[in-house]
Amino acid sequence: MDANKNKGLNRRDVLAGATAAAGILAVAGTSTRALAGASAGNEGLPNSVVEAGKRFRSGSLTSKQLTESYLSGIEKLEPQLNAFISVLKEEALRTAAERDEELKNGKDRGPLHGIPIVIKDLMDVEGTKTTVGSEAFKDRQSTSDATVVRKLKEAGCILLGKTNMNAFAAGVSGTNTTFGDAHNPWDLDRSPGGSSSGTGAAIAANLCLGGPGTDTGGSIRVPASWVGIAGIRPTFGLVSLKGLYPRSHSLDTTGPLARNVRDLAIFMDAMVGFDPEDKNSALAQPRVSYTAALKDGVKGLRIGIVDNYTYADIDEPVAAAVKEAEKTFKDLGAEIVPIKVKPLEGQLDYAKLFSEILLYEFNQILGDQFRSTPDAERLFGPIVTDNIAKGSKVTAEQYESRIRERPFVIAEVKEAFRSVDAFLTPSLPTTAPLLKAAAKDFGRGRQFTIPFSYTALPSVAIPCGFSPEGLPIGMQLVGNHFQEALLLRMAAAFEDATAFHKRRPPIFFEA
Repeated sequence: MDANKNKGLNRRDVLAGATAAAGILAVAGTSTRALAGASAGNEGLPNSVVEAGKRFRSGSLTSKQLTESYLSGIEKLEPQLNAFISVLKEEALRTAAERDEELKNGKDRGPLHGIPIVIKDLMDVEGTKTTVGSEAFKDRQSTSDATVVRKLKEAGCILLGKTNMNAFAAGVSGTNTTFGDAHNPWDLDRSPGGSSSGTGAAIAANLCLGGPGTDTGGSIRVPASWVGIAGIRPTFGLVSLKGLYPRSHSLDTTGPLARNVRDLAIFMDAMVGFDPEDKNSALAQPRVSYTAALKDGVKGLRIGIVDNYTYADIDEPVAAAVKEAEKTFKDLGAEIVPIKVKPLEGQLDYAKLFSEILLYEFNQILGDQFRSTPDAERLFGPIVTDNIAKGSKVTAEQYESRIRERPFVIAEVKEAFRSVDAFLTPSLPTTAPLLKAAAKDFGRGRQFTIPFSYTALPSVAIPCGFSPEGLPIGMQLVGNHFQEALLLRMAAAFEDATAFHKRRPPIFFEA
């Protein structure tokens, strides 16, 4: 194999190669339609995986044309969004041409055939650098594909590039001292959420049709909420983590982000499956289609509003949007049920769960390497440095106590699913903070993310409104273990009844 073939273009190369026209685009709201050419055909860019697939098969669009369009968009908008660490231009174009040839010859890999996506830069992609967003790992080479990457390739996806992220997935801010901060296409001064920051920003700005993120303490649900797209954190163990650099062995998951719920379901169909090479892969996971029941609606389903939790300590615009979502579900035929779930009413100390499990395990994973590296604070960055310092202070006894009580807490929370099909909560208590906001502003959202990481429950985040400033607001549906298909069905019903997912940010690529 040519060693340079898949190596990709680094972020600074992208910036250096950006056209002069990109400077014009710095004005928020400027369309790029006139600058992008006609690569995607007369109909413009598809709005979904489903639409792209129909156009591929009708002959009105090719995968190569769509890939060329997105690469053009990346070149033009990257100076504003800083969503990528590397762009895999040559590999993407070559693979897109192969997928087009396959369709011509009657080989159809399914709904993801020829679909351009992005990959978070903690996932191994053979022949590329996988930096994990850090100066310390800037030259780290991947010699094989992560299982989830392999599955998406086999399903027919085109990999456009590796996306920016919080270093070592530490944090939800989208800030990065090595590769620069990722920016929110709704307001460039604001966070796109993290740690899957570049993936969220790229999807929201229409630079791809989706991609896998990771979620330990919220890193899929946070960007989904703050950039106005859809994301799902699956049940722990449902999707393989082999080939993904770990943040916390007990809490890590990977799942898709996309612009709509149906696309999430299509990605889930490709990504799910037992992996004998992942020690946490779930043996008992069901084999289901995540798309089959999307049109079945919510009539007769019971949605729980958790007392002293769903509406506790959230900003007024968020409360109003979730209240309206509650009404929408009721109008669609769902029953809204007030419920009590004691662990969510203060029994669980979210800060302690974060430090005594997540940070303890993070220190076990990275701490020795951090402490033995000269100039570690600069190379690993301030958030990692702070995480390692805090994690190193957690005792084995504290950690083991949290792990021992975990099955009992999970059982208590799961009792609620005897009376409801899902919980409804905000994804986060706020809209996107400024990138320069204090750490406490970013940490506030853990009340709606960490508990469901700790209980290993699946949750889907979708847009449910906008603040007076025009920033997206996300809601979260949480279900019982392995109930992703039901959650996606509920989310699809809400999406079909509303138009929040159709609104476009000021920074949005069109061809």
